[in-house]
Amino acid sequence: MMMSTTGRIAGAAALLALIGGAATAQEVGKASAVNPAATANLRTITIGASISHKERIKTAAEGSVQLLFIDKTSMTIGPNSDLTIDEYVYNPNAGTGKLAATLGKGALRFVGGQISHSGDAEIKTADAVIGIRGGVALISTANVYAGYGSSTVTSRGGSVTLGAGEFTALSGGGAPPSPPGPPPEGFVARMIQSFQSAGGQSGGAPKGTASPANVARAESRATGRNGGAVAGSLTPTPVVTHVAPLLAGSTTTTSLAQTIQTSTQSGVVQNVAKDMRPSITLTGWIGGIDRVEFDYGTMPFVGNGIATVKLDGTAGRMQADFLFFEEGHLQFGSIDPAMPADSVYQDYNNFTATSPRGKTSNGVPYVGTVTTVSTSQARAFATSVGTPNLTICECEYTKWGIWEVHTPDNYVGSPERLTGSWVAGRSPGINDVPTTGRATYTGHVIANVQDVTLFRQVVGDQRLVAGNFSNTVDFGNRTGSVSVSNLDRTNYTGVIALQSDPRNFVGALRGDVGDRSMGLLGSFFRGPKNPVGEMGGTVVIGGTNYLGSGVFAARTR
Repeated sequence: MMMSTTGRIAGAAALLALIGGAATAQEVGKASAVNPAATANLRTITIGASISHKERIKTAAEGSVQLLFIDKTSMTIGPNSDLTIDEYVYNPNAGTGKLAATLGKGALRFVGGQISHSGDAEIKTADAVIGIRGGVALISTANVYAGYGSSTVTSRGGSVTLGAGEFTALSGGGAPPSPPGPPPEGFVARMIQSFQSAGGQSGGAPKGTASPANVARAESRATGRNGGAVAGSLTPTPVVTHVAPLLAGSTTTTSLAQTIQTSTQSGVVQNVAKDMRPSITLTGWIGGIDRVEFDYGTMPFVGNGIATVKLDGTAGRMQADFLFFEEGHLQFGSIDPAMPADSVYQDYNNFTATSPRGKTSNGVPYVGTVTTVSTSQARAFATSVGTPNLTICECEYTKWGIWEVHTPDNYVGSPERLTGSWVAGRSPGINDVPTTGRATYTGHVIANVQDVTLFRQVVGDQRLVAGNFSNTVDFGNRTGSVSVSNLDRTNYTGVIALQSDPRNFVGALRGDVGDRSMGLLGSFFRGPKNPVGEMGGTVVIGGTNYLGSGVFAARTR
């Protein structure tokens, strides 16, 4: 069997560098693109205009400006923004210097040049100082996102360092930045959209520059032929999935196809995709049912365990590893560059993978798929199974989905099929768990359930069900009150207890149908502004002639 019967449970901003030789400290850069209503020291900025040391740049509701500095750093300043260049010195011979600016309001996109590679690029806001090293960052007065490289965010209350794809929120009032984590859903896309030209704007280029004739000539120069597109399609190679019996329309590889007319535009699109694909490792839980066909009939076995999901934003690939409590291991996809990807990582909300060729678990070969489930897919499924009011967890950082594996058609042993669900998030630190106060988490449970005979043989088809989940946690007492409603027409209530590692909890619930009961094992996960703002876990359901297993996901109200 893929799961053995032997049970076991696994459970500072950067310092200023010395600058030698002649340094440039007058003109610091040029305005490389300008939309209306952008001014510098009350003069209207035009494309190609000089930008000087101590310049103050303001944009109105429909204004934006892109600055290109001498060291190749660029800053795109969004609408309704106020930025002052406090200091800029650069020694091109040594490749060293310092850039310091203050963002009074609004937002900017920073793409580091030579200076940021030595760690001397700094953006200040009213609440924090952001030191940027060798990277790309989206910065507003309320939050910071590191798209590439690293950024150190320091406030009066503390400091955090962001790696590629990580986000922090600034609360003000002396509070520390929120713990690093993936950005809220849609955050990067909204920020980048705010920097784009609106209809009728041209980035300051003369009227007619982008006429059809000029575009055609540019295409011909770039590609050697008329109508040639430099970058072609960005559509990822889809992974073939076999999860349709579980959730209709569960494919996640939606098209990103678009024609790119210039190499500059191609770079922008590729950067957008990279910013929305953080490289991060998530940990969590799995649950499901293994159906094994014997000569005397088909028997189900509950399968629960630990999930590790590794996302590689640079390569656009993922790897999921499932370790069962019953001693079995499943792998989907690979982040090893020497191996086939067997996966597509489109963005933080959409990724899918298949099992690598020739994989075995406890000596049994298997093929299968793991995929995320979107909120819209979950809503459609909930309606189809009679739970249209399902409180689906629209978690920011925590992700969940479904998986399926089966023995190959040519396997000579007992055929088996495992179907289940998974949930994974970003773990907080032990000291991040509060010791006082209360919080209520709401979300959903999704589980595979199976009717069985007195002798534990399957009756009818396995089915996927969903129900509402609520957990009110008393951090002072280290307990929680849990309810699960309308899960396969059954309601469950009970309590959970935080463990010696307070990031984890266990509990037992009693159902109101027959002798049904539910055991759960879960963890707190990070939220965008709360280190324990989300949670997830695995459940086991039992009762007379009935069993099931799945996962839950929830967040604070």
